[in-house]
Amino acid sequence: MTMKGILSSIKVRIQLIFAGVYIIFVTGLSIGVFMSLTEGFEKQFHRQINNTTELIYQLTDSYVDSSAQNYLIGMAESVKRLVAYEYSLYEKGEITEAEAWSNARRIILDPDFGKIGETGYLAGVSGDGVLVIHPRSEGADASGNDFMKEAMIKKEGYIEYMWKNVGEDEARAKAGGMAYFEPWNLIIWASSYKSEFSSLVDLEELEKRILSIKIGEHGYPYVIDSKGNILIHPTLKGENFLDEQSADGRYFVRELIEQKNGMIHYEMVGDDLGKGALAAFRYYPDLDIYIVSKVYENDMYGLINRIRIISQILVFAGLIVTNILIALMLNKILKPLDRINELTRQVGSGDLTGRIDDIGADEIGIIAGQFNTLVDTMADMLTRIKSTSFELFDSVQSLSVSNQEINATSNQQAAAVKEIVTTMEDSDSLSKSIAIRVREVAKISNQTRTVVQTGFDTVQTSLDKMEEIKGSNSETITGIRSLGERIENIWEIVNIINGIADQTKIIAFNAELEASAAGEAGKNFQIVATEIRRLADSTMTSTNEIKTKINEIQHSSDNLIIASEEGTEHIRKGGELSGEIRKIFEDVLSSAEISAESAEQIASSINQQVGAFEQILQTLKQISEGIDNFVVSIKSTTTSSVKLKEMAEGLNDMVSGYQVGEDE
Repeated sequence: MTMKGILSSIKVRIQLIFAGVYIIFVTGLSIGVFMSLTEGFEKQFHRQINNTTELIYQLTDSYVDSSAQNYLIGMAESVKRLVAYEYSLYEKGEITEAEAWSNARRIILDPDFGKIGETGYLAGVSGDGVLVIHPRSEGADASGNDFMKEAMIKKEGYIEYMWKNVGEDEARAKAGGMAYFEPWNLIIWASSYKSEFSSLVDLEELEKRILSIKIGEHGYPYVIDSKGNILIHPTLKGENFLDEQSADGRYFVRELIEQKNGMIHYEMVGDDLGKGALAAFRYYPDLDIYIVSKVYENDMYGLINRIRIISQILVFAGLIVTNILIALMLNKILKPLDRINELTRQVGSGDLTGRIDDIGADEIGIIAGQFNTLVDTMADMLTRIKSTSFELFDSVQSLSVSNQEINATSNQQAAAVKEIVTTMEDSDSLSKSIAIRVREVAKISNQTRTVVQTGFDTVQTSLDKMEEIKGSNSETITGIRSLGERIENIWEIVNIINGIADQTKIIAFNAELEASAAGEAGKNFQIVATEIRRLADSTMTSTNEIKTKINEIQHSSDNLIIASEEGTEHIRKGGELSGEIRKIFEDVLSSAEISAESAEQIASSINQQVGAFEQILQTLKQISEGIDNFVVSIKSTTTSSVKLKEMAEGLNDMVSGYQVGEDE
């Protein structure tokens, strides 16, 4: 495979590895986020419907109490006016005081006029706590009871207490409205048992207030009684739900009535707004009704589904954009390696004129610079060898001509020995020359191995530093996320405070309305209710300011997380790229080590060959000792000149194939 193919394969592998890691990481992160969102939304909706149910319960309780209170006080005031009319007849002399008292007693004890609710009634209590007019316990002294002591002090207004008539087995919760008729020191008492307040309450007004409350996008509250009759509902008022079944056959209304208080989940049949529903309910014993807040699962999970679709689109787009950026970055990083490959082929073909331009400061740039240095060194060495070989060739050429003239007069008898010696000496010299060249190659290979080892160590140090930075960055992200979670907790608390303030405002507003309806008797209570409403408004204003600050903090936290995560991504990419470079250096180092070992082995073999040639040469010299000294000298001179000429020619031929400059 060519270097270009190798670099292309590296780019493809890096992109595939990144895409796999990206998909796994983003998928895991998305699953965690959506699980957290789903859990948070479920908790939020649970709190909302529970708070709404509690709000409706408090609203109902406040409305029932205020309605019953106004009714009882109004009834007592009406009877007081009738008693005052009878007393005015006595003052005019039209009747006696006894007749006026008798008429007043008859009005109070009238079974039709004095009936309040199912078993409530009117009564007259003296200023010292004696039941002077009473349908069941007349003459009883109730002054020892705490509520009667309070009534003897107040004389007018509203009071709640526990009461048991003569002949009854146990006391029941009761409420009374009082009006004081001073001439007779008589407290006119209109009372009703709290369990019978339903007959004193106008449910139509309560219905308007309850149905004005919305839960989510489609949820709503409704009210049923213990027999399953729907008392308040946006569309199904008057129907009976007792036998209503869920999709799995459960009688969920009966479960609701049996549990009295709690929360129930059920699958509905034939509802266009969705199958799943969640209902929080609470039993109101004074009216024997169940207050229910219903929310649809589509409202709970609709937003999460929309967020999931949008995030999937963004993840896919991010993968495409990131891969494009990685491809561009790899092209820029690996371009010097491609240029190194091209120049290597040129050097192999004998062209040493090319160099790598635009050397960067990264690890690839360092390698490119060292490659340029290596080529410069080789070019300089070849230039010097060329110059020396030309001079040597000229000298040897002159010497060879002289030796040939002298050699013509030499004795033919020594020709054979001379030729053998000359051949062996040529071989010995050539072997020594080759040994020198091989040692130079081995030296260059060892230098290359050292350079590559230095680059390998540099890449490894870079990888270690990137891991340290990555760990530090992960700790930073963890801290920021922990801050975000604490901000979310503060957000929930602010929402709860805001909900309570909103509820308080509604209750205070209702109290103001009821106090206004009570006239002068409710004036003081109206002032208190107004102050409570102002306090609720102030609380809501403060919570809104807190929300604004939380939003600012949370936005800053989100920006920090995004920036840190981008930094982590860049660090991870750099680590992956350094890992690939490390692998390339490992391959280069392995090749350099193999080249160095091979060069050492060749040098060793050549040295052994040189030793063998020297032994043969010594033997031949011993054979030629009997030849004339003059012949030997001429022979030696001729042989040396021939060898030098051959070496010069060989060296000249070897270096002439290399181009080291533009002038050659």
